[in-house]
Amino acid sequence: MDVLFSLDPALPKRRGVEEAIRRAALLGLLPEGSRVPAARELAAELGVARGTVVAAIDDLVADGLLVTRPRTGTFVARTPTAMDEPATASMPHAPRLDLRPGRPETGSFPIARWTSAARKAAVAAFATAPTDDDGAGSLELRTQLAAYLARARGVETSPASIVVSAGYRSASTVLAAALRSLGATQAAIEDPALPGLDRLWSSAGLHVIDLPVDNSGAQTSLLHGDTDIAVLTPAHQFPLGGALDAQRRREVVTWADRTDGFVVEDDYDGEFRFDRRPIAALQRSAPQRVIYAGSVSKTLDTRLRLGWLALPHDLVEPVRAATLTLTGGVSLLDQLTVAELIRSGEYERHVRRQRREYARRHDVLHTAATQAGIPLTGIPAGLQALVPLPATLESLADTNGVIQVGDLITHSLGRYARQPGNAPAAVIGFATPSRGAFPSAIAALVRWLR
Repeated sequence: MDVLFSLDPALPKRRGVEEAIRRAALLGLLPEGSRVPAARELAAELGVARGTVVAAIDDLVADGLLVTRPRTGTFVARTPTAMDEPATASMPHAPRLDLRPGRPETGSFPIARWTSAARKAAVAAFATAPTDDDGAGSLELRTQLAAYLARARGVETSPASIVVSAGYRSASTVLAAALRSLGATQAAIEDPALPGLDRLWSSAGLHVIDLPVDNSGAQTSLLHGDTDIAVLTPAHQFPLGGALDAQRRREVVTWADRTDGFVVEDDYDGEFRFDRRPIAALQRSAPQRVIYAGSVSKTLDTRLRLGWLALPHDLVEPVRAATLTLTGGVSLLDQLTVAELIRSGEYERHVRRQRREYARRHDVLHTAATQAGIPLTGIPAGLQALVPLPATLESLADTNGVIQVGDLITHSLGRYARQPGNAPAAVIGFATPSRGAFPSAIAALVRWLR
């Protein structure tokens, strides 16, 4: 082996292997494009188990520093830069330790697998004559989604009942317009919830009422006959972190049946449950009353802007027409790329890898917060957790609910609440940092909490 590596004895072995490879790349001993020695060779050189080296390499691939090429080996994808090191004096206010919620792990995007799938998608997209987009989206993607959603979330749907959207906000805009055109006048939306979600529905001409949330999820007993639509996050409420309990699941389905109302189920991170198998989607209980909404924003990347609605049969045509009118559809190439990822099994393998990583991170955060005397609230799931705060700490948030202390940045619960009354808390996005930055981010958070 031409390159000599050495472990820092102060670090855990896996982290030490990561830093040894990172240091070799930074010093030019492993220049960009060069092949990284095989895991067996590195293990012998460093005196650690081969599995430790494999795990460290996987972390560096997720960080984007390395790239794995099938049947060829692992290579240096880029030279480490200041982005991989502590913030410098030239950028004194740039937050390096990002714990803002709602984002998947930085560097986890499966670039090699996406590129391979995109090549196949490009052939499929451009090898045939173009066809008119009817607003529903690619039939290939809808076919793959119907099968995947049945396997992963228990959704009862078919390709004909799915409409592809440009992400959840776009889907909400289209859905609000379609339901308003069918005579809906009032929507109940969880509070707290995704910022600006209420404005998307009110912009369509609907009256929006706040639906309070407690430890058992949305207070569905407050729904009444004047309400036409209830917008919920049943599997993992955002941002409080609870789940809609069994009694309230039955209650909201009964309400929808009795009033001919619709439930919009935002299943934004339903694949990521850590203590048990994910509960099946609410949609399965009432496919003709529940509109299921999903996207790749939490599994792949928020910037892809690709999602879907699994609709009751009577809503397919109005939503398809509204999609054409308001958005013009979604990039065909992206649709076919995601379809290929699902067809090949790579999408589900990626989800499983990320579920294991996020479960590990949740455990680390839970332990750290407990040791600091501030236990987490909510179920072990998703990409974020709620950490109660003293009012003096929450008051550090700016007018947008952003808390920034030195290199650490996160969000206050107040950013997501439309009505006052919630106990002070921070919404910690434990999925967001890269694997290299995660330990430092949690250490900084604990210091701040103490």
